[in-house]
Order: sequence, then structure tokens, then C-alpha cells
Amino acid sequence: MTQGNFNIIRWNEEFLSFLRPGNQPERLGHELVQLPDNTCLALPADSVRTLPLSVAPEEVKHLRRALPFMLEEALLEDVAELHFANEPLDSDRQAVAVVRRQTMSQWMSTLPEALKELPWVSEALCLPWSSGYCTLVFETDHVLVRWGEASGSRIERSLLPALLNSLPTEHVSIVAYCSDEDVVRATIPDALHDGLQIRQGGLSEALLLASTDTPGPDLRQGEFAPRLPLARWWRLWQRVVIALAAAVVLKTGASAVDYVNMKREDVRLRQAVQQSYRRVNPKGAVVDVEKQLNRQLAEMGAVGTHGAFTPVLVELLSALAEVGDIELTSVNYTGGKDMRVNFSAPDFQTVERVRLALEARSFNAELENSNARKEGVVARLRVENR
Repeated sequence: MTQGNFNIIRWNEEFLSFLRPGNQPERLGHELVQLPDNTCLALPADSVRTLPLSVAPEEVKHLRRALPFMLEEALLEDVAELHFANEPLDSDRQAVAVVRRQTMSQWMSTLPEALKELPWVSEALCLPWSSGYCTLVFETDHVLVRWGEASGSRIERSLLPALLNSLPTEHVSIVAYCSDEDVVRATIPDALHDGLQIRQGGLSEALLLASTDTPGPDLRQGEFAPRLPLARWWRLWQRVVIALAAAVVLKTGASAVDYVNMKREDVRLRQAVQQSYRRVNPKGAVVDVEKQLNRQLAEMGAVGTHGAFTPVLVELLSALAEVGDIELTSVNYTGGKDMRVNFSAPDFQTVERVRLALEARSFNAELENSNARKEGVVARLRVENR
């Protein structure tokens, strides 16, 4: 057996058999093992009629629709009940296979799913053939015959002489595979014995000399063309799909919970913002707190300041704490660049120390007023950020 030979699976209505060239048939169950890539399904040739057909190159693109009408006169059955398949032999010839639609539907519903992915061919076209030869394979009750590149059939042994006599005269050489040479010579007409070659064996041995190309045409065309193997893909990927679906559901649930929590938090924050705003401005409608507050601050002159009030106040208190013995009375700030600071000190020297401490902190501090009292000195400084 050469590496290029193809293998076949035969369908005998009752069981499947796997046939490797040069080997005995292996009976298969419906749970098929892994099949080699170069395997095809050989269907009974008495149910599949094959023939060559001359077709002009410009007619090929319309051939599928035209085939029933081109062969209507050569067929006894209604073409509406027949399925047609074709495959090119050369530029102007096509190999055509014809089978009943009902038979194709029966095979489709009966055969295992794995076989629906293999090429479906006539078993007769699996035989070896060359110009000027006719190949016969004798089986128990029937004979497989191939007499042309796209011509072959399976017939009863008693009908073989009539078929051989009807073949064109150029088919003078017959190659017969059998297990009983006497049966072959008794069946084949005497006029054809001169070119007769008898070889021991059956279809398995004949496949050793067959072409390495998968025979055609493939019957799985048109409405019977292969479909995507969704069931097999589902068996392979169902665990992954289920895991992904579970992950998506969990992620969606977690996202929904996060969304609900964030929405509640957003509501609480908005309520807190409004409450804070109401403490500053208890009147009026609240639409956009930030914009409204910025606009109100701008109207009060806060936009024109050169420095923020809080940092200045922190530096002021730090300077007073540094000097010590100071009692802050009030701080007047109207949104401008400076502020007035009123405080009490033990003496005038302490007031001056406060001013110098502010000067050291990058402020302009000017003494505007000071008064001596029994308990000390009351002073007012004008403080401006440089």
C-alpha cells in the first residue's frame, strides 16, 4: 500500500466496513474511530448512476441548474425526484452522478454524523481504470464494473455478459478480480477471453492500483452539501462555553451590584453637598452647587484676590503663637488683598515682635493703631500678602 492510496468505507445497508488497500475489511460500529484523512464513503453503485457529459466551457457556470434538463431524455425517472452532482474531467467534459433524492435523504438520516463530513462517491468509480480497459470485481452475488473515466455500476452476475457485449468495441481488455477463476471465465463471453486478465483478490487488492486522487463526483452537493459540524463543535467546546457563560453572569451580577452601590453613594454625596451648600446659602433653588457657589464667590469679589484666605490665616496664627502672650481679638477680611488683625499684647515691644514675625513670613505688616491700657496694649495691624 502506497501512502497516496485512499481508503474507503462501504455502506451495505446493514453495516459499515472500513477498507484499506491490500487489507481485509474491518467492520465498524456507529461509534467511529479516528479515520485517516484520505478516506471516502463508497456508496452502492447500483443506486448511483454515473456518466460523462460534454459541456461547453461557457455553460459550466450554469451547469447545476441545467443538468436535469440536459439529461431528462436519458433518464426514465422524473428529474424532479433526482439529485445531480458533477465534477470536471477536463475543460469540456464533466463527470455526472445521479441518485434519487429519497435515497440521499435516507442515507443522510441513517449514516453516522462523522461520515457526513467525508466525500460521498460511487463505489464503482473507486476501481482502477485506464483507457482501453474494463475493471471487474466479482463479489458474492454482484459484480462491480468500471468501463470508463466516469462510467461504472454494480450489477447482478447474470447480467454481466449483456453489459460487456454492449460496451464500445475499444473495451477489449478486461481485468477481473476474483477468488474463483472458473466462475469468471464462465461468466464473461468467450469473445472477450483473449484480452482477459484474472487477478486473485477483491476490491481491497483493486484499490492498490487505483488513482491516488479521491474519486468523484462528490454527491454532497446542492441541498445535500456538508453543513457546519455544530454538534461536534459543541461537544468539544461546551465546557469552555459554559465556563465563559458562568463568568459573564458572575461579572454582570458583580457589576450590577457595584452600580447599585455606587448609585446609592452618589445620592448620599449629592445630599451631603446640598446640605453643605445650604449651610452657606440657605435660600434659593439648588441646580448645580459648584457653579452656583463659584458664581456667588465671584460676585463677592473672591475671584480678584491674590491669595487664599486660609493659608494667610494659618501663617498669621503661627506668627502669633511664635511670639506668645498674644490674645487675638478679631480678623477682618472682605475678600481683598489684605486683612485687619486686632489683638492684645503685654507691651509695645511684643506688638513689634508680632509685626516682625509676619514680615519674616513674607507678609507686609503695618501697624495702623495701638493704645495702651491698664492690662497692656491693644493694637491693629494691616497684613497684606506679598
